[in-house]
Amino acid sequence: MFNSNGFGGNYRYGKRVDAQNKRLWEVDFAYMKHPKENKSYSEISGAKYVYGKKNIAFDLRVASGRQREIFRKYDVGGIAVRYFYNYGAAVVLLKPIYYNVGEFNLVYTPVGNYYQWLPYEKPEKFDPEWYNRTVRIDKRASFFKGFNELQAVPGIFGKFGFNFEYSKQDKIIHALECGVILEAFAKKVEIMDFSSPLYTVGDVEKNRQLFLTLFVSYRFGHIIDPYEVKKKRERSEGISY
Repeated sequence: MFNSNGFGGNYRYGKRVDAQNKRLWEVDFAYMKHPKENKSYSEISGAKYVYGKKNIAFDLRVASGRQREIFRKYDVGGIAVRYFYNYGAAVVLLKPIYYNVGEFNLVYTPVGNYYQWLPYEKPEKFDPEWYNRTVRIDKRASFFKGFNELQAVPGIFGKFGFNFEYSKQDKIIHALECGVILEAFAKKVEIMDFSSPLYTVGDVEKNRQLFLTLFVSYRFGHIIDPYEVKKKRERSEGISY
């Protein structure tokens, strides 16, 4: 699943209610980006990083809803069109980012002066005061550092979209989906730190509490026939007809 603010995956289970409708249960897990993320390059190592990014955000959503078929697929090679909606609980998990940083120290010599790079012993979280001093970023520290400091921001969400199913087999699902997700959280999701003097952005670009996200996804799966499952279970138990 590709979102306008990141990417992720989704698992969905559907149960048929009647010929046109299904009951849905699903789970989303997505990586969330801020629209103001711009890559920078370290003047020390040349490594890429996003200046001002303080947290990595993972978005977990659990929901239930409905799907309704609008146009049925009558033959092989056709396309079935459905719309769906669901709603439920969401939580963003924020993991702090650590950076390997250091300072340039001016060294005086009889033949001339030069700057010497002095790295810090331990990685540090982003500090907007770094660029008011001589502190510079070398590169990001290990991705796994900071998982013991996860913060959870709870919220709610709703999703609406269209499903275009084009599989050539009855029991296999291949589909494309597109739609919109609206999420609201208990407080602002702090992905970036805009307190640095290098940033002069408007309110629309600051950390948000309300998100309107567009998405497009490829879905694949398998259709289970309850009657066939029952027959297989009975055959395994030695029951014959």
